[in-house]
Amino acid sequence: MDTILEIAILEMGRQKGDMPFTCEDVVRWIYPQDWRHFKKDVQFTADHLEEKGRITLSGQGEIRIIK
Repeated sequence: MDTILEIAILEMGRQKGDMPFTCEDVVRWIYPQDWRHFKKDVQFTADHLEEKGRITLSGQGEIRIIK
């Protein structure tokens, strides 16, 4: 089952197309007031999606969706 953060990462990737984005972009989008509280959670989720082969993470923290 996908979590809200997994869905948000994948949806932002769908919207961005080939443009990279960061974990911070995702949490600022879905939690504009309290995004700082979710930085570790979204990073953990991104790491998990990378392990599952759904995204790639660069050394600079950029996310790209694997199509």
